[in-house]
Amino acid sequence: MCEFITAGGLNHAHLNHADLPLSLVHEGALMRDALLHDLAQLPYRISTTVDTRLTKPEFCHDCIEILTDDNVWQIWEQKIQEADAVWLIAPETDGLLKKLTQLAVLHGKLILGCGLKAIEIFSCKMTTFLVLTQAKIATVPTYTIENWPRVDGRWVVKPKDGAGCSSTLYFEQARALIDWFAHNNCTSYVIQPYQEGVAASISCVMHQGHAQLLSCNKQLINIENNIFKYAGSQINGMQHYWDSFELLAQKIAETSMDLEGYIGIDVIVKPDNSIVVVEINPRLTTSYVGLAQATGQNPAALIINTLTQADFKWSTLQRHTVNIHV
Repeated sequence: MCEFITAGGLNHAHLNHADLPLSLVHEGALMRDALLHDLAQLPYRISTTVDTRLTKPEFCHDCIEILTDDNVWQIWEQKIQEADAVWLIAPETDGLLKKLTQLAVLHGKLILGCGLKAIEIFSCKMTTFLVLTQAKIATVPTYTIENWPRVDGRWVVKPKDGAGCSSTLYFEQARALIDWFAHNNCTSYVIQPYQEGVAASISCVMHQGHAQLLSCNKQLINIENNIFKYAGSQINGMQHYWDSFELLAQKIAETSMDLEGYIGIDVIVKPDNSIVVVEINPRLTTSYVGLAQATGQNPAALIINTLTQADFKWSTLQRHTVNIHV
């Protein structure tokens, strides 16, 4: 029996070590619980951690409770050392995902996710833009305050290493954006033109430059008081774009051999049906929560088998529509 650990970095890091929005904490707990449920059906011993101020998860053999004054990084490193394989749930924000991955690499553990190179590239929105542009993959133009063209129009500002809709702002006019920058740290953000179209995402598994789709999703995103709010997703709500999304995912998989395991790709489907990549998430996304029901398969098993079995063949996935609300 192999021992697995899922490091719930998102939850405790928010409360003690990083200024993460509460919405990310709740989304992280949803992903953690769904993953633990799927792993519990497999022949592994599961260990995880949880902040004592949050709900203790089910479906694990060992759950280490972390107190407010505990050294969370020391605890995570100890649990990583004890495990055979590590499945990390953490955002890119403030380098959390990278730092946890570095610990797993340091101790020579099997990482059921991306390598450091892919995390470094796709945790940074500017680097993501440059890599995708070089690969001739349509993506949203991305600027720093220094090279922003300052033309009028609708603009989006987001943290250069943020996750999801976290701290993503909408501006109707360039003048409003300029005023906002006058009172905020410009170097922490990137600027992108607002994209008309349907917000969507691709859930897929990547391994050694190959992509396998799990679902094609419609994102439920609202703008409230000029702030983007993620309300959930409709898993397979965009399945009529399956072939186009599959081709796009494959092109992205070929940009970095370090893109491994579950990958979430956020896109905009334009009114002319062209597809523009918004960002690439080198980690679990909230859409994972509905994948078992949507595919009729255990997604954790699919991911583990893809990463560990050279001759593993996927069976045909079901394409049910599943609604997730957060």
